Amino acid sequence: MNIRTVLAFAIGPIATAGLGLLTVPAIAWVFPPADVGRLNIVQIAVSFGVLLFNLGLDRAYVREYHEWNDRGALLKACFAPGLLLMLLVMLATMPIDQRLACWLFGVGHIAYYWALMACVVVSFISRFLSLILRMQDRGMAFSASQILPKMILLLAVGALALPVFSRTFGELEAAYLASLLSVLLIYSWNTRREWSPALRAPVLRTQVRGLLDYGVPLIFAGVAYWGLDATSTLALRSLSTLPELAIYSVSMSFAGVGVVFQTIFTVLWAPMVYKWVAHGVDMRRVDHVAHQALAVVCTIWVLSGALSWLIDFVLPAHYSQVKYLMLCCIGEPLLYTLSEVTCVGIGITRRSMLSLWSTVAGLVVNVALSVWLVPGHGAAGAVVANAIAFLVFFVARTEASVYVWRPFPRARLYAFVTIGVGLSIATLVYGPRAPIHFSLVWLALLPVIVWCFRDEWSGMYRSLLDALKSERTYPQPAEETEGLP
Repeated sequence: MNIRTVLAFAIGPIATAGLGLLTVPAIAWVFPPADVGRLNIVQIAVSFGVLLFNLGLDRAYVREYHEWNDRGALLKACFAPGLLLMLLVMLATMPIDQRLACWLFGVGHIAYYWALMACVVVSFISRFLSLILRMQDRGMAFSASQILPKMILLLAVGALALPVFSRTFGELEAAYLASLLSVLLIYSWNTRREWSPALRAPVLRTQVRGLLDYGVPLIFAGVAYWGLDATSTLALRSLSTLPELAIYSVSMSFAGVGVVFQTIFTVLWAPMVYKWVAHGVDMRRVDHVAHQALAVVCTIWVLSGALSWLIDFVLPAHYSQVKYLMLCCIGEPLLYTLSEVTCVGIGITRRSMLSLWSTVAGLVVNVALSVWLVPGHGAAGAVVANAIAFLVFFVARTEASVYVWRPFPRARLYAFVTIGVGLSIATLVYGPRAPIHFSLVWLALLPVIVWCFRDEWSGMYRSLLDALKSERTYPQPAEETEGLP
């Protein structure tokens, strides 16, 4: 994959994170904490719906993309089963929609529930269309599809701040749905040449069965991962208050730097590593990538700790705890990204069940710690439970990959991520009353990280120079991009 393609895919997450730094404070200023908490419920429910209804076939699409001749048939075989299941579930929930709305949002407005269902449907379709752009290395189209919804949401929140609007949760949810619809519109336009033939492509039942054999174990792994990710939200919703959930939600939003790294890396990594496998590349290069990813993870963590005090300047006073919470929150995307490298053997060997058991290990830890910590400590207890659970998740995925694939050096990996989680928790506990400002401690760690990973930085620098030299020597054709509708 050339530098131009990598940069094209990176534009979207970076711009999205920048817009997020504007959108999150705007929502926090315009809407009360209870509605901010309800929006977090919507986002968690949408992620659950996409994970459940895609039946693991989104990963099957990525895994088999380079090995199927008829990619339209592959898209149809992966998309249709989940769509059918989703429609059946929506019909089944119609008689209890008011009770579900009350359970989710604390109020029995059925419009809230069906707006949520619309968000799930739109996100489900967008998920599969985004995979087309991802597998075709169409980075600019992929990035544009990420940037526009954030812009629409920001503009909508700005409009809702006007006196003419009542600033209800229904208006906030409608703004969120509008942003998702914009994504679907762009994806549909930019992939029209791929999904149109898929509508008519013949698919054999045996082909669907083969894809489900790979994807079904990933359903449970996906739901378990959703539980791992959503435990803190659910615990705060049931064991604490909506304002505490709002503080947690805003803290997670400010972990956006880690999410940028996660998004860029995961978009590029899976297609690239499976292409290596298909072409018989020496897979020992994964070891080098793992330690280079660790260098980036540690640097992002340290810089976030050194700069998190700036959050106080953009949020209302009742969110002052966020600057301490976000360091535990950022561990989630960083540890997940690192695990995507170290667990690559699970995907290569198609041992999908190990993904499930690794996720269950983290889920059990998260549930146990959340039940213990959330009632007494609210959002602070939730982020501590989450950080420790994702550390367990990372170790479990790594060890599972070693078991089914091949061993590789990992003591250094475990040492640095454990220190990162430990320092984040220490900052949360002792930061508000420390004799020196906590950000100075994190800033002092920056030269330590640079020194410890000097070989990795040198290697990445040489790889970048080689890639740039290759670009100049063998110019690639400009990426084919589609215009926006």
